[in-house]
Amino acid sequence: MVSIKMRGNFVYQRLGEKLAKLRKEKSLSQDDLSSLCDVDRTYIARIENGKANPSFKVLMKIARGLRIRVSKLLEGV
Repeated sequence: MVSIKMRGNFVYQRLGEKLAKLRKEKSLSQDDLSSLCDVDRTYIARIENGKANPSFKVLMKIARGLRIRVSKLLEGV
């Protein structure tokens, strides 16, 4: 049986992978994205590494910085 904690970590890992992929598709560094969405670069790195649980507000800021919808960011996660 998979614990809830393990499932949560898997979701955060998938979200991080998706964020990194979308960011790189737009040729943005973590610093670039940080400036565009007013989220600290180290927090973006933690999200991309599956180590953070971003709030919906942060996901909205990131999506705005990437010029995509939040649903696109969460698609397949």
